[in-house]
Amino acid sequence: MSPLKRNLSDLDTGDASQFGRPTGRPSQRPRLGSDATTSDPASFTISYPDVKQTNAPVRQIPFQKPTQLMSYSHDANHTQRFDNSAMRYYIDPPMGARLDCGYDRWIRKPDERGRLDGLLRAFIDMKAKGGMLPDSGVVSWRGIMTKILTAPYEERDGWELNIMFVNGVLNNMAPRQRLQTYYGYAFESYCTSNSSTRRPGWGGDVNTNEQWCSVVKTKLGDTRVFIGGEVDCDIVVGFRTPAGIVTTIQSLKTMEIPRQVRGKPGAWNPLICLDFADAFFRRIKETVISGDKSNVWRASFSPGAGASVRLLQQEGVDEVVNGEDRVGLLPRWYWDELVAGVTSPDSQHGSDVSAPDTSKPTASRIPGPAPPATRAGWQI
Repeated sequence: MSPLKRNLSDLDTGDASQFGRPTGRPSQRPRLGSDATTSDPASFTISYPDVKQTNAPVRQIPFQKPTQLMSYSHDANHTQRFDNSAMRYYIDPPMGARLDCGYDRWIRKPDERGRLDGLLRAFIDMKAKGGMLPDSGVVSWRGIMTKILTAPYEERDGWELNIMFVNGVLNNMAPRQRLQTYYGYAFESYCTSNSSTRRPGWGGDVNTNEQWCSVVKTKLGDTRVFIGGEVDCDIVVGFRTPAGIVTTIQSLKTMEIPRQVRGKPGAWNPLICLDFADAFFRRIKETVISGDKSNVWRASFSPGAGASVRLLQQEGVDEVVNGEDRVGLLPRWYWDELVAGVTSPDSQHGSDVSAPDTSKPTASRIPGPAPPATRAGWQI
C-alpha cells in the first residue's frame, strides 16, 4: 500500500474541534506598551501583541539564517560523544505500522531537570579544538526558543524560565519537560536506521538515552542566538488511528512552509512572533545587565497577559541548584571556565538562562560567588 499524503489545505480548513483543539482565533487582548513595568525595578512585564489586529503595523525584525557550529551525540547509556554516531538514515515507514510495538521493552531516559549542561559541554569541547565560548547573546535549547517565539499565539499553556546573565551572555534553562508519548518514539524507530539499505519495518527498540544534537548560531535583531537541538531539512508527519496504527504520512520542506501557509485562514504572522521575541530579549537584557552575575531571574509567561520577569530570592535559587555543584543554573565547571577565560576588565564572555522551578519568584538579590570582572552580557 503506497503512502497517502495530505495537503496543507486539508489541515488548514479541517475541523480541528474533532481533535479536541480550539477552533477560534485567540481572543482580543490589550497590547501593553513596550515600557510597561511594575513599580519594582527588579521586576517588569514584557509587552504582549494583539494578534487580532491584522492591520496593525508590525516591526520587521531581521532573522539570520542559522549556521551550524558543531554537532554531538548521546549513546545508549546517554554518554555524550562529540561525533555524529547517533545520526540515522531516514526510511519511509510502512503503512499500517503499529505504534505500540516494543512498548514493554522501552528504555527510558530518567526524568531530569531541563539543564543546559550538554550544550555547555559542547561549547567547552569547541573551545578545546580552537573555537571560542559564546561571548554575547542567548544560549538555549530549540524547544525553549519555540516557546518564546510562539507565545503571542499560545492560548492555553503558560511557561516559566530561569535566567542568568554572565559576562555578556543570557543563559536559560527550561522547566522539566514531559516525555513525549511512546507513539512518537515508535514512529521515529520505524523511520530511522543505522543503514541506508534496511527494509521498511521496525527499526529497533526505543531507547530515549540516544540523541543527536546540532548546535547552530543565528541572529534575531541585534541579539546573537546559540541553539541546540535536532535540525531537519524535511519534516515527516505521521497520522494515526486512535489505536496507534499509521495511516498516512505528510512530508514538508522546512524552508517552504512559510510560503505554503501564507494567506491561509488562521495562519500565524511570523513578524509578530519575531517582534515579540526581540522585545523579550531586549527588555531582559536592559534589566538583568546590572547586579551580581550569580543572580537568577524568573521569566513567567501567561497566555493573554504577557511575560513578567523577577529576581529570585535565595530559596528559589536553592531549588534551581537542587543540591548540585552549581552557581545558579550554571554547572560549577562552566562557571569556572568563564572566570578562567577573563583576561581584562574589557573582555566579554557569555552566560546562561535556566529552566523554571516551582518556587515563587520574588524581587530580592541573591548572594553568591564573586562574578568575573567583565562587563555583563546575556544568554538564554
